[in-house]
Amino acid sequence: MSRDRARAAAQFFGGRVCLDFANTMDWRTSEAPQELIENYAALLGWSARRGTLPAGALARLRARARRQPADAAAALRDAHALRAEIWAAADALHGGGRAELASFNRRLAALPAQPPLVRRGQRYVHDLPGALLAEPLWPVLWSLTALLSSEDAARVGRCRAEGCGWFFVDASPNGSRVWCSSEVCGNRERARRAYTKRRRKEARNQKGPRVTP
Repeated sequence: MSRDRARAAAQFFGGRVCLDFANTMDWRTSEAPQELIENYAALLGWSARRGTLPAGALARLRARARRQPADAAAALRDAHALRAEIWAAADALHGGGRAELASFNRRLAALPAQPPLVRRGQRYVHDLPGALLAEPLWPVLWSLTALLSSEDAARVGRCRAEGCGWFFVDASPNGSRVWCSSEVCGNRERARRAYTKRRRKEARNQKGPRVTP
């Protein structure tokens, strides 16, 4: 996570599309969370950076959103609702519990069959047409289905850095991953702890030595 909104929006530490989508609220567990998908254009921007939609679909959805702003706003609200549902599921899995499946199954029942894959640079994406404003959420749901139906469901971790709360699949051999990113949250948390320790030591020194009567 980063207080630089543009940088945070381009950081993908979750290891799965659905968890990276859950991580589009920066500083999620802090007193001042930062929204990374503020509007429908930002949702498409995230889809482009994460590589979940082909370029043609993205272009058609941008045009459709400009023509149908009210529908785009409704799609954005649904995106935020899905993200909150993924938070609840990931928090449950991280705590050793079970994900509630009813809302996900309702969403999945309304989706079409997964389309064929097409190559996009060095990646492969679903060949979605860009005909419906809800399409950016479909790869997220398909990713969630794959996660929940695999052994990775038991490996969902949550960053322990103060205020972060980002999720990831812990692929470490002994399940010991602590941070969403050791370079970002890990370094920040180590620096914070060192600063706190130093301040405590300085405070003790200012009190002077204890005098024994």
